[in-house]
Amino acid sequence: MADSAYVRRLDAVSVPATATTIERAICELRNAIMQGELRPGQKLIEAKLCRSLDLSRPSLREALRALEAEKLIELIPNFGPSVARLSCEDVESIHEVWALLTGETVARFARNATKADIARLTQDLRSLKQHIETNSPLGQLAATNSFFTLITQQCSNRTLAEVVVSLVSRINFLRAQALLHPGWGVVYAAEIEAILAAIKAHDPELARKAARKHIASACEAATQVTRLHELSSGSAADPKQRAKRPRRAGGVRRGPSGKRR
Repeated sequence: MADSAYVRRLDAVSVPATATTIERAICELRNAIMQGELRPGQKLIEAKLCRSLDLSRPSLREALRALEAEKLIELIPNFGPSVARLSCEDVESIHEVWALLTGETVARFARNATKADIARLTQDLRSLKQHIETNSPLGQLAATNSFFTLITQQCSNRTLAEVVVSLVSRINFLRAQALLHPGWGVVYAAEIEAILAAIKAHDPELARKAARKHIASACEAATQVTRLHELSSGSAADPKQRAKRPRRAGGVRRGPSGKRR
C-alpha cells in the first residue's frame, strides 16, 4: 500500500526531491491554484508559463494535460488552457462523495489504530495548528494530507483507498478554497481534533460522524467562497461559453486576446 506513486498522489502538495522537470512544474502550478494565485476561470498564457517555469512548450502542455486529468485545468478548443471552474452544485456533489468515502476510511482505521498511528496523527495535528497560526495554507494542506494519508493507507481496503486517491486533487482544491474563508482554520483544527479523539477511543461510529461533520463544514466554507467567485467573475466570463460563441454573419470573430482571427 505504501508504494511511492501511491503516496505521491495522496500528497499532492509537496514537491518530491526526485521530481522531474515536468513533475515539478505540475506541483508548482497545482500549488498556485491551491493558494488562489491562479483563480478559477483564469486563462493561462502558455508563453508566460514557459518562461516562469523554464519549460519548453511541449513539456508545458504535458504538465497541463496532467492537471486536466486531475480536473484542475480545462483545455478548451479555440480558447486554450484555463483554471477549472466548479459550480456550487459541483462543490456539493464532490463533498457528498468525499464524506461517504472518508467517513468509511476513518471508521475502518479507528478499529485498529495503533499507538504509533495515534502518535503520528497527533504530530500532524500539532503541525496543522502551527501552520494555522502562521497563516500558511500550503502548510495546512500538507499537514492535513499527512493526517489523512495514514488513515487512507491503513483503512484495510485498497479499492476504497484508490477511489479516495482519484479525488485527491479536487479535494485538496476544495479544502484550499475552504481555507480562504475567514475564520474557518480554527474550526477546521477543532474538527480534525475531534476525529483524532474518536480514533484514540477506537470508536468507529464516532469517528465516522466526526469525519462527516468536518466535511460538511468544509463544504459550507468552500461553497461560500465559490459563490463569491461566481459573483465577482459573472457568468459572461465563462470560457466555455465564449469558446462556443458563434461567428457573426459577415463579421470577423475575435479571439480571447481581442485579435482578429
